[in-house]
Amino acid sequence: MVAIAIPAENAEELKAAGVKDSKELSPARRRELYGFLKGFPFFAVPISPREIDRYNINVLEERAIIRALKGLKGIVGPSFSTSRIVIDKFGQPRMLRQELRDMGFRGELVVTAGADESYVEVAAASIVAKYLRDARIRVLSSLYGIEGSGYPHDHKTLEWLRRTIASGKKPEIIRYSWSTLELFGIKVPKKGESSRKTLDEFM
Repeated sequence: MVAIAIPAENAEELKAAGVKDSKELSPARRRELYGFLKGFPFFAVPISPREIDRYNINVLEERAIIRALKGLKGIVGPSFSTSRIVIDKFGQPRMLRQELRDMGFRGELVVTAGADESYVEVAAASIVAKYLRDARIRVLSSLYGIEGSGYPHDHKTLEWLRRTIASGKKPEIIRYSWSTLELFGIKVPKKGESSRKTLDEFM
């Protein structure tokens, strides 16, 4: 999860540079744009596969967003309190508004679906997040031999998963609540069956 501070006067500059939804960009292009975007203040919060297996994903996303915004506030200082915060919609936020008030935030909060397509600042955050993910995959490749992009549509990743599962190994980098694992005979809890923790338990 990434929060980035983009001054309003830089929005057109970002658009002219080609900043848009990271899903529309190749890894090479994201790497180029990261070189430009890292000049803006940002704060990243990772979410591990183990956390996703254990907790409700909406809970994790909300807590990660709050942590990222707190981190960003520490970097940008007083201007944080009167800024506009735009967030790509993620389920039903329960703590976000109160946490922001507690941080002294008095600006405009926008939580909307498809924000990475409509707001250049959210697109910028998505590029930074995706670049950091790409970099992490490269590290995991060197440590665990993971192949491909790590996404379920990637045949190299699926083949690596198949071999790893067949060998009896259970590396911690795999999300075991991932429905893709059912392809390899692993039972994954369905909605309503999961014992993953709720927000109150997580807090």
